[in-house]
Amino acid sequence: MRFVVAYEGTRYCGWQLQASEPTVQLVMETAVSAIEGQPVRVLGASRTDQGVHALGQVAWARTERDLAPARYRAAMNHFLPEDVRVRLCDLPGEEFRPLHGVIEKTYAYRLDLGEVADPRLRRIALHRPGPLDAMAMRAALEPLLGRHDFFAYGGAGSQRRSTVRTLRAAQVLETDGGLEVRLTADGFLYHMARHVVGALLLVGQGRAEAGSLGRMMDAGPPPQGMPLAPAHGLSLLGIAYGPPNPLDSRYVG
Repeated sequence: MRFVVAYEGTRYCGWQLQASEPTVQLVMETAVSAIEGQPVRVLGASRTDQGVHALGQVAWARTERDLAPARYRAAMNHFLPEDVRVRLCDLPGEEFRPLHGVIEKTYAYRLDLGEVADPRLRRIALHRPGPLDAMAMRAALEPLLGRHDFFAYGGAGSQRRSTVRTLRAAQVLETDGGLEVRLTADGFLYHMARHVVGALLLVGQGRAEAGSLGRMMDAGPPPQGMPLAPAHGLSLLGIAYGPPNPLDSRYVG
């Protein structure tokens, strides 16, 4: 069974199983195992960090219960805690695995710019009172578009053999009371999205030039003190897959 999963990551130590800490993978496996009546491993597409949220995480488990996908979804949401919801269940081909066939992933980072923090957003947005220069931030993202070596934005903690990625879209969108930075790439290095947003905030505050993001990328090793935006403002919006098991989890539900 394939799952599209949404969660508020506040109380979880990320997606991946930890020895003694709560994780989203753990509660997913607990729910599937309760339905199946035996222990079941659930695999995820993205190892979101502690405190990071998701709207379109994709996961998969080998299931045996003869339940229609809609009934399986209802059963999952019965067993899951309220801060984790399965938005979609479907039956992909036998060869599907969540790490394979990924075309692109989209992350969004939300910024609350009100003088007084909006308490409704305290767990899902970074409060930075005062205006940011959105035009300068958009200009700063332009050199990052396309295929580049993003080692400076995530290579130090990355376990990937290659640090080359293709950033396909980078937007700074206006929201009610703030901004949202939205990044779409064929893959992301460890902390890559949060490093980009951290550097972008310096530009928006007038503390760095728009060209600084491109220069940091060309510098090679990560500069000492590379800014890292806090995790709680980041959300995995979705993951797109190509044939033979197409899915774009940004657009379900």
